[in-house]
Amino acid sequence: MLWTLWFGLLAALLSRSVTAQANAIYRDPDTGLVFSSNYVLYRVNQGITYRVAIPAGVQTYTSYDAVIQAVIPNDVGWAGIAWAGSMPRNPLTVAWRNSQNQPVLSSRWAGGHITPQAYNNAQYTLFKTGTKSNGTHWQYTALCKGCTSWTTDTGASRYLSPRGGNRMAFAYSPNRPSSPNSATSTIPIHDVHGYWQHDFSGAANQDFDAIVERLASGV
Repeated sequence: MLWTLWFGLLAALLSRSVTAQANAIYRDPDTGLVFSSNYVLYRVNQGITYRVAIPAGVQTYTSYDAVIQAVIPNDVGWAGIAWAGSMPRNPLTVAWRNSQNQPVLSSRWAGGHITPQAYNNAQYTLFKTGTKSNGTHWQYTALCKGCTSWTTDTGASRYLSPRGGNRMAFAYSPNRPSSPNSATSTIPIHDVHGYWQHDFSGAANQDFDAIVERLASGV
């Protein structure tokens, strides 16, 4: 009886924590971008916020740039997202802090459920604006070219929908990579992974190119 009650309360808590911030629209006062935002738990009452911003007017079945923003608790060693909602065969964005506690973004690709290797077809520009830290969390904001489309092992092209939900996944480890100052460092096996549907239709920005140009210039 007690176990049943405990599991029921835990399930309710997890559901409430996730759905309360699922696909929220976030207007970032620092960057000026509008993001679609999701909060994903890696343990009870502790989670990571992932936000995506894209250009308005993107056609389906085309490649387009995206800005990714993540708000990560300080106890996280590394955290990563899979843009297609599973570890194998899609762009992976893995982030951790280096020895100076500055964000490191690593572009990865896994051919299966094996250690992801460096992936050159997705490139990141880390923005100074929107990248910060405090006593409890750290945040990065970066442009990704190559995260919303990729080529499969069979040569087919895959695209994320700019007008609806895309299944995404995350993974987390409390341990930092062995060489945290290197974007190609070996990373420890994740402790937790999970999935969510990220609605890109709420992430569209009319002035995306102009804002990204300003952010990239450091203004």
